Amino acid sequence: MTQVQDHPRPTPLIPEGGLFSPYASAIIRASPSRIHSIIIDTSSYPKWNTFVPNATITKQPNKPAIDSQLAMDTHMTLKGHMTESMPFASKEIVSMLDEPKTGKGAVTRICWNFHGGMLLPGMVMKAERVNEIEDLGDGTCEYRTWETFGGMTAHVVRWKYGKTLQERFEDWVRDLKAYAEGDEETLEARKEEVKEQNTVVASTRLR
Repeated sequence: MTQVQDHPRPTPLIPEGGLFSPYASAIIRASPSRIHSIIIDTSSYPKWNTFVPNATITKQPNKPAIDSQLAMDTHMTLKGHMTESMPFASKEIVSMLDEPKTGKGAVTRICWNFHGGMLLPGMVMKAERVNEIEDLGDGTCEYRTWETFGGMTAHVVRWKYGKTLQERFEDWVRDLKAYAEGDEETLEARKEEVKEQNTVVASTRLR
């Protein structure tokens, strides 16, 4: 897993790169389809995702009924904790969803963007999350993920949460790698770590 440059990274909807982009990556011993299936299956998030353990799909225009699988234009609410004492809920819309691509150098992309509605239009806050899965041709993939923030309030987000977002993105990638590779020991250790952190926060509040 790596922590790369803090410079803004372009996304399909923010091609100029916005203001900043937390980023993390890892080499994962799994196929593109395996990694792809985990990311689009929101019902799996509680099993591995310590950053965003809850993803609730609220609307799926291109499906006859709502299920747990992401599709183009899916509306969802991601819920998790920025820190142990700071929960968040973020409304997102799936903006790109490739089918898994195989063959050395083939890249599969899954993206979603922040939907602030009338209260937070794009000029005030815009953000798009990118997940890239590159087939390395040897039974492994390089998974890369980042979120690019732009708009007037992005400066405040970077100042208050930039470092924390970077840490949480690294958590996401570490957790996904462990789950995709079937590393139950690492997954359980991560869950215990988060549980202990929450216990400390709860006990502090009671004092």
